[in-house]
Amino acid sequence: MDLTTKNWVFDDLDDLDDLDYEFARDHVAEPEPPDLAHLAACDPAERTRLVDAYVRGELARVLRVPPDTIDTVGRPMNSLGIGSINGLELQRRMEAVLRVDVNLNRLLRANSAAELIDCLAGQLGPADSLHKHDGRGDHLVAHDVLGTT
Repeated sequence: MDLTTKNWVFDDLDDLDDLDYEFARDHVAEPEPPDLAHLAACDPAERTRLVDAYVRGELARVLRVPPDTIDTVGRPMNSLGIGSINGLELQRRMEAVLRVDVNLNRLLRANSAAELIDCLAGQLGPADSLHKHDGRGDHLVAHDVLGTT
């Protein structure tokens, strides 16, 4: 490396106030898991709002963006940046927190995060909810509690 190149590279580095700037800005808070008993007891609109906040928080954590910047309606999950690795992470975290079975293939192919939110909100409602099914088939979310089948 010649002297001009060295000066140019190191001059640019000197301009940085904090080398950890990108890492500090990249940190996203851990999402607050919703209370399952409260979800089952509240009305559908409130349940959807709470599930939306939780899913946005999980997506924000995985994608390292602010939750309010996530387009939950207009973009498919893969267009948001959800691939197989972070999709698997989302699946496992949501299953553990919400105690539902999330179909990874359907999660990755979902038309939008809103589709996931609607399925989760329906599954986490009262036991007699029309959204609940036998846990079989090509559904995004099954109501069967993990470890009980």
